Amino acid sequence: MSSGEPVQTSAASPQPPVEPPPADGTVPVPPPALIGRIFGIVLVVLTLGGMYWTFSTAVLSSGYVGSHGDLSIGKCAVEYTTRSSKMGTHRVQDRVTCDGVFRSSDGSVVDKSAAITLSFGGSSAESDAADKVTAEKADTLAVNRSGDGTLAITSVESVGNYLCGGFFFMLVFAYGSKCALTGSFPKKGIGPSASQADKMLPKMLKPVEEWLWVIGGIGLVLAILFRIGIGIFGLAALPFQ
Repeated sequence: MSSGEPVQTSAASPQPPVEPPPADGTVPVPPPALIGRIFGIVLVVLTLGGMYWTFSTAVLSSGYVGSHGDLSIGKCAVEYTTRSSKMGTHRVQDRVTCDGVFRSSDGSVVDKSAAITLSFGGSSAESDAADKVTAEKADTLAVNRSGDGTLAITSVESVGNYLCGGFFFMLVFAYGSKCALTGSFPKKGIGPSASQADKMLPKMLKPVEEWLWVIGGIGLVLAILFRIGIGIFGLAALPFQ
């Protein structure tokens, strides 16, 4: 190539126009994500059921409601689970379900199809009851019965355990409600972020969501302290009635 010839350069490829940022400096809010709404609805449904079960069982376990009496045990079925350790895997008792006839102390309530499920890893009162019907082959068990036929062991420790679960479900319910309303999702880049979702909540529902967090948070802390106090002062063996 001679020095007098012009040098040809390739034309630069066209670049898409860059949109300028908003004048006020705010970041555009992504549209609600469908997966975020579905995720929130699932959490709301599950936690509503969880709150109803835990809080109602806590009240029943307190002994302040329901009918006190005895369950005359007809049969019990033990369920096992597999656990691994350094010695290998082995089967251990997980829970036991006993069927029988319930009779209230005053004789006003008789349920011939009563049943109760006891966990071997539950509260000390529940675990003791599970050992009583399996190891000792007890034929009667002192229980408390709700109006819908649910049976429970009266125990302060059980009350503390179920209250912890109930307030935890309340916190998850608050989070799920926000996801269902705004389409927010835990994974970054899908739907609005958590801070953006806070601003998208309807004004009428914003105070409700805030109070759910407050009540759930304070309630969970108090329930945990209550549960710790039971263990320290040995109140689990006392009837809460």
